[in-house]
Amino acid sequence: MRNTILKLAIWINRSLSKKPKIAKAVASIMPPNRLLYGSSYRKWYNSINFNAPIEEERILAITNYAYSNAKHYSSLNVDLPIISLNDFRNRIPFCDKEIIVNKGENLLTKQFNYSDYEIVTTGSTSGLPTTFYLPKKRYQKEYAFYHRIWSQFGYENQLRGVIRNEKLQENQHYKLNPVTKELIFDGFNSTDSYYQIIYKTLKDFKIEYLQCYASSAYNFAVAAQKHNWDITFIKAIFLSSENYMPHQRELLKNTLGLNVVSVYGHSEKLIMAVDFNGNGSYQVINNYGFLELIDEDGNLIQETGITGEIVGTTLDNYGQPLIRYKTGDLSSYSVYVKNGKRVLDGIQGRTFFKIYNKDNTFVTPTALNMHNDIYLHINGYQYYQPIKGELHIKIIPKESFTVTHENLLISHFSKRLAKDTLVVLKKVTQLTKGVNGKVQIFISNIKEDKLI
Repeated sequence: MRNTILKLAIWINRSLSKKPKIAKAVASIMPPNRLLYGSSYRKWYNSINFNAPIEEERILAITNYAYSNAKHYSSLNVDLPIISLNDFRNRIPFCDKEIIVNKGENLLTKQFNYSDYEIVTTGSTSGLPTTFYLPKKRYQKEYAFYHRIWSQFGYENQLRGVIRNEKLQENQHYKLNPVTKELIFDGFNSTDSYYQIIYKTLKDFKIEYLQCYASSAYNFAVAAQKHNWDITFIKAIFLSSENYMPHQRELLKNTLGLNVVSVYGHSEKLIMAVDFNGNGSYQVINNYGFLELIDEDGNLIQETGITGEIVGTTLDNYGQPLIRYKTGDLSSYSVYVKNGKRVLDGIQGRTFFKIYNKDNTFVTPTALNMHNDIYLHINGYQYYQPIKGELHIKIIPKESFTVTHENLLISHFSKRLAKDTLVVLKKVTQLTKGVNGKVQIFISNIKEDKLI
């Protein structure tokens, strides 16, 4: 029954993509989330406890299963079973993106079934595309956690405004998804005139909540301040997928007095931390996954004020479990209770860049992400901007890379930048490295491209 309802809802959404007023009426009669997303969603939603201690039993269960049932883990010859968190911390080695890239199939367990999982490919700050498998039903878990987080601000599945990674058709100012209750705006149009349209549309649809990239929320807030708009109708802004920067926090929270919640997570869906107060402090959500911090030598950090790399362990992906996975992101604890409450003092490592069009409008590398199988045909990529209005994409092509893929790439980036922005695709054998030996995902000759 649930699948029938969901398929019907998706069909309705596609059919009404260009009819937002009708879509709004349909959204008002859609069944509540607990029915639309089924029993798994309800189970997750009801089990969420933001103050739960570390779930040791679940950590040990999936670790012992992975080391008994996946070729890569079994080859490490770790004596089983792992019987405690101390045992886990002392004996289980770390996993990283290189292992996924080179040994991904060996991370699959005996329980893995291709029909229950889908392949996900994402870029990384190293320029190395990473491919892994996630359960098809993960959306029920993701929606449950996000809806519970947002509910702390009074959100009860109302229609919300969304300014993220959607590229709308020319002359289309917005579209409405009645299934997910989203009034979607063009996240690639950052002109002042378009933000005026967004403001008017938010008022017309009586929107009280916004879901945004941090940069999009900031740009909207700049326009609101410039035009002296009354935005007191916005009850909260929900941020994720981009680093929430201090200058953004200063304007959104301190100057304009908006409620802001920022969620830290990543594509592999291992861990989650939430900045409930919009002040840069991220509470680790132990129900979601297991988070650790380690120093440069791989030693566990168990005190406040010491910066280390964020490491994540899944609690529920038994098909391709990632155990002690190094994310490449950095943070430190501002609050640390062993096996209990932990709060991160901001997130580092997700640098924010601007890619400029000639008219000084811009997009970010996050907004340009290629979430499709094009990554399967390249061994790395890198952005380079010599001047405003010109973007070079360097790629290391695989043998399977064809003219078709080349055209798809050029089309992908051209649609997300201004029409007069020149997009140049360059095939290379290696990517440019910084002084630290690491590949830089973005290099620019424009001095004002970085926000510090």
